[in-house]
Amino acid sequence: MITFSLLAALAMSAPDDAEQQRFWNDWNAKYRSPVAVARLDPATIRRRDTALDWISELGMDNPHILDVGCSTGWLSAQLARYGEVFGTDISDASIREARERYPHIEFECANFLKADLKQGPFDIVVAVDVLSCVSDQREFIERIRQLLRPGGFVYIATPNRFVYERRDDVSPQGDGQVRIWNYPHEVRGLLEGGFIIRHFTTLVPDGHRGILRTVNSARINNVLNRFVGEPVVERAKERLGLGQTIAVLAQKKTQPATDGASTGS
Repeated sequence: MITFSLLAALAMSAPDDAEQQRFWNDWNAKYRSPVAVARLDPATIRRRDTALDWISELGMDNPHILDVGCSTGWLSAQLARYGEVFGTDISDASIREARERYPHIEFECANFLKADLKQGPFDIVVAVDVLSCVSDQREFIERIRQLLRPGGFVYIATPNRFVYERRDDVSPQGDGQVRIWNYPHEVRGLLEGGFIIRHFTTLVPDGHRGILRTVNSARINNVLNRFVGEPVVERAKERLGLGQTIAVLAQKKTQPATDGASTGS
């Protein structure tokens, strides 16, 4: 289990902004080009749709939304259905592409932890696949809290370490890439104090090693699906924390917490 003291040590040895920018320029060109976005994998689609569903449920009137790690603006464009969107990313090539593809949305190339975002405060902050890519996760969450209006919301989707460590198809960590996966309880711990958790689940069961080799075996799942149905089986696994993505919607507390308590389901 990664302790927060170890996370602090990792932050000290993290690649600099230029190294991270080169990595994300290359990654986004490969995986977030127009062709790639038109063919998003099921797990990414589920992360996107969960964000949109939960934001829609809030019923907010034209909220001011920040898309952190917006890449080429592929999610920003979807979020713009609900309110005014501002996107930020460390990848300069991706921001140039986002501006060309979505001129009605404002984008800025910056390191989120260092940027002076005068566009805030925000009603909603969205961070899909970003938490695991920053070296100081506590600072990242605190930065989000500072940028939110009292009572504002944050949606986070991030890799579930329990599952990712038991997958056979994860690419090696790239040069310039920060990769710090979390267990579900660690994500809850990061949000304690400043937020109330409104939704908390995992998405898209996966994993090929250890206990997950059995849990996700075709033979067992065929039997379960026959008796209770595939959607029921999948949702049960997600509630048990066996989805590859941790997804959470949390609301900023109007007053600082005194006991670090949070609620959720």
